[in-house]
This record gives sequence, structure tokens and C-alpha cells, in this order.
Amino acid sequence: MIIQYCKKCGKETEHKELIKQKPSKYGKSKQEQFKAFIEGFFGGMASPAGAALDLVDRYVECNECGLKTLDNQGEEFL
Repeated sequence: MIIQYCKKCGKETEHKELIKQKPSKYGKSKQEQFKAFIEGFFGGMASPAGAALDLVDRYVECNECGLKTLDNQGEEFL
């Protein structure tokens, strides 16, 4: 657990981390899904660790009020 300031509660509270997949910028058609696969495949070959982080967002959630805040930190999340 992480102790952080919660804007909604107005005090320091325990928070938990959540990792969620970012929505795809590609459509749902087979052609668009194939484009997403190719981009992920070649992106993963260039930087296996970085490719996985490009697909996720990190959130912190207050254990008291449930407020979720996007908290991507570092260049790997940009």
C-alpha cells in the first residue's frame, strides 16, 4: 500500500496501485486488428520491456473514498 494525499478526502490515506490496458487506437475490423498486431510485434522486438509499458496506464485508488487518479510516472509511460 502507498500512503498519498487524496484530493477528495483532504488527507493522507492508503492507496493501492491499479494497472489497466489503454484502449486500442485501432478499430475492431480484422484489418485494423492486424495492423495493431504488426505494430506490437515490431515494437516488441525493438524494446520488449518498453513495448509492454506503452500499452498500460498506472492508476492509484484511495482505499477510503475510491477516487482513482492516473499516475503514470517516468518516461516509459509517456
